[in-house]
Amino acid sequence: DDDDDDDYFERTAARFRAFHSNGLNVALHLITTPSAIASTCAAVRFLLLEAAAAFPNDDDDDAFVVWMCRSVLCAYGASLLSTVGFRKHAGVVVATWVALVGVAWMSERLVADGHIASAKDAGILFAISYVGQELAHAMTREKTYQQSYMFDAGWTSTLLEHTYFLLPLCFDAAWHAKDVPVLSWIVAHNYVLRCKMTGAKEKKALRDIYDFVTNEDPARDRTAHWWFEKLRGKTKKAFENVIDSEAIANMFAKKFRSDAWAVEPIYSMNEIYVASSHHNFNSDTVFYMEHCDGPWSVYPWCFVYRCMVAVNENVQVETVFPMEGSGSCLSDGDVVGFDYHREIHIIRDLPTKNTDRRVTMKLHYVVYPRCFGFLGRFLAKLASFYNWAARNLFLSTIAPANTFWKFMAFMVLFVTRSVFELEKRAGLSSVVAVLAAYYIGNNFIHEHFFLAFTSYTHYCMYIATYQIREGINFGTFKRNVVFFKSIALFHLGYNYFIKYFQYDLISLAMILGGYSLSFSAAYALGVDQTYFGVELGECEPNFVDGFPYNLGIPHPMIIGSIVGLLGFHKNELFREHLPYLVPAHCLFYLVHMVQEEVFDIYKYVEDAAKSSGKNTGMKPKTSPGRKKIGSSKKDNNALVGGSAATTRRRSSRLSPNNKVDDRSPAWARD
Repeated sequence: DDDDDDDYFERTAARFRAFHSNGLNVALHLITTPSAIASTCAAVRFLLLEAAAAFPNDDDDDAFVVWMCRSVLCAYGASLLSTVGFRKHAGVVVATWVALVGVAWMSERLVADGHIASAKDAGILFAISYVGQELAHAMTREKTYQQSYMFDAGWTSTLLEHTYFLLPLCFDAAWHAKDVPVLSWIVAHNYVLRCKMTGAKEKKALRDIYDFVTNEDPARDRTAHWWFEKLRGKTKKAFENVIDSEAIANMFAKKFRSDAWAVEPIYSMNEIYVASSHHNFNSDTVFYMEHCDGPWSVYPWCFVYRCMVAVNENVQVETVFPMEGSGSCLSDGDVVGFDYHREIHIIRDLPTKNTDRRVTMKLHYVVYPRCFGFLGRFLAKLASFYNWAARNLFLSTIAPANTFWKFMAFMVLFVTRSVFELEKRAGLSSVVAVLAAYYIGNNFIHEHFFLAFTSYTHYCMYIATYQIREGINFGTFKRNVVFFKSIALFHLGYNYFIKYFQYDLISLAMILGGYSLSFSAAYALGVDQTYFGVELGECEPNFVDGFPYNLGIPHPMIIGSIVGLLGFHKNELFREHLPYLVPAHCLFYLVHMVQEEVFDIYKYVEDAAKSSGKNTGMKPKTSPGRKKIGSSKKDNNALVGGSAATTRRRSSRLSPNNKVDDRSPAWARD
């Protein structure tokens, strides 16, 4: 019975997830498990060839053995339809199928390129993969699932079941894990943290800091700084109490699991800071520009957090995070923590004026996976060194005394602005990833690796972001997908118009007409709604009745994009040299379409609207694992609005006829 099989896999998966909750452990399993399967396929291939050699014949034994291995993988993949259950675990099944295709390709390439020349070599790779899995558990301090049943009666059958389900179990664990490292790049998580100090001990510490600044009475026409290591006595103790406060510890614990992540203070970077009354062309001006504080944004897996703590009342200076889309005046114990090297921010003055100095504390923490302590501690040293160098330059340019230091003040502003522009438009991590893909692909993998990597990355971002939908930094998401989509369009244009151009009037007309339609639809909706703004709760639904939604063309954005893509593919010379480029684009569209059909967030809205309309008193259905979706009515059409307590709104864009059954789906992105 399919339902029984589904429940059986779910029970097994629940047990497996208990031993694979650490995202890094899961990510390493997604490397070692396919590697082990590929090595097994290669070993079987050599063993069958050795057996066939004992019976000489004229047939191509190698081709037959390869066909057999592929057939076994296909049969295994087909069996998952029943044993895993496609209806309940479609994402896991599809991901496993894709992985099996990759496993077959990897196994055959390892043999063809001579990396595996015998069954012994395949066995060595299998052993490395197995040991790698054990090390993954040791690094992340998680016990293995196998340890939980090895001494039970009937453990052999459990081991066979574990082995059979291992690949889909890994994808299921990745599906449920919230901190898979590879997704920190694919998914634009929101890393801005907030809390408020309300405890008696914390309030007393802030009062002691304020009294210290008042007694020091610094000049109001420039900023003042007291570094932590220079403080003494009561003031230093108060500073330490803030650093170790329960409010800040809980703030980090909500984002970073304490069993997987370490959070340690960087004392050498900490300071008490008093704002200046003006910022006229000195280094203070930096804070009134959009900027990132540190340069190490490409450093992997680890974070340096700057936490701004408001010591006293502030109604004038607002701290804004443009990518996240939020801003507020930090006042009386408010705390905001952000990525020192990656988060773009700015402060700006409001019309209201402070009656006192604005006193804040700048606290810094390094956050790193516990298994990568050496990486985290090294990043802390890098950040400390940069902070020391920047601090000395900063102090010399607060009030530049001569032409040289005025020039240095200009350089501070110029470099800050340049780094900000690159971070805002593309993201340093994305730029480095593109350059690395270009170098590695051309030198070690395949000439088309760079083309494939940069043509389809934005689809992966769409798919992963739609699946998660919570805790997304909307500005960073838009930046990333626009950057990679621009590269994908450049590839299409460059290869079509420069490398493989062949005059084809119909092809050109399809490209021009298709993309004109698609871009017109995107323009009518606006950038935010085009890029998941409604689904992520960042904007209200926009009901478009004008061009091109008044043409009667269903889903003009997606239809236009596909027509344009097929226009590229119609060119015979383009199609001959890049036969898979356009079909792969269309395949990614299809995958995302299937995802939205299977995980349709809108059907819960309709159920909620029906329940609300009937006034039955029953609670409307909610999407599993998602927040409840409220509803309202406008022009007799269902809209989606969050309840007062709901921060994320889910919505759909209706068609020009404003019928719920005819709405344009959210996958119409391109």
